Amino acid sequence: MIALSVDVEPDFPPHYESLDGLGEGLTALVADIREANADATFFVTGELLDKKPEVLDLLKGFEIGCHGFRHIDLTELRDLQVYHELVEAMEAFNEHGIKPSGFRAPYARVNNMVLDSVRRIFEYDSSVVFYHKQPHVIEEAPIYSGGKLFGFSNSWFNRIRHFPRPENKVFFIHPWEYGGFDFSKIMEKRRDQLKWGYAKENYRTNLKELLKEKTVRISELIKAKK
Repeated sequence: MIALSVDVEPDFPPHYESLDGLGEGLTALVADIREANADATFFVTGELLDKKPEVLDLLKGFEIGCHGFRHIDLTELRDLQVYHELVEAMEAFNEHGIKPSGFRAPYARVNNMVLDSVRRIFEYDSSVVFYHKQPHVIEEAPIYSGGKLFGFSNSWFNRIRHFPRPENKVFFIHPWEYGGFDFSKIMEKRRDQLKWGYAKENYRTNLKELLKEKTVRISELIKAKK
């Protein structure tokens, strides 16, 4: 089973703070997922709900998860600061009548301290990469790959996508990678990916191919594992 997730956040953090990807990029992502009759989980920062509440109209029918309040590295905070950051995020969601059950940390960076706060609020986490030791304090939907992987040539993308382990895979992608944001700014930071055929046009090609497998939301993948 393959789950797809989208991290709804500012453009290419921490390098930029613009929100250009929330227009063209997010709209195109949602349209392609719906067209494929597939599903996904969208991890949204609480701060964006304050700035761009109209995002929720676009995401109706999908699973909404929490991506923190601000897009900051939670592992650099103290334990009470982490908890307050998550509470502030939940307050932003609650104002819109949403109670997310899932969490993904900004930059997918967590440690035991962060996860201890996460388990007090959420039912599952999806921040830990699958080849790292899995925590036992909370249900984990480990990340397989994504992000820049979708920009690889189709042959490289498929080679990595079809790796036999793990059996259940969680992929992620960002709206700012998909459109709206100046891709040349991304290329400035990712020139080392050119050896894999990295290019803007690969994102849509590779995602559309993945969507043919009828991706699911993360909560469905977790339910199927039990």
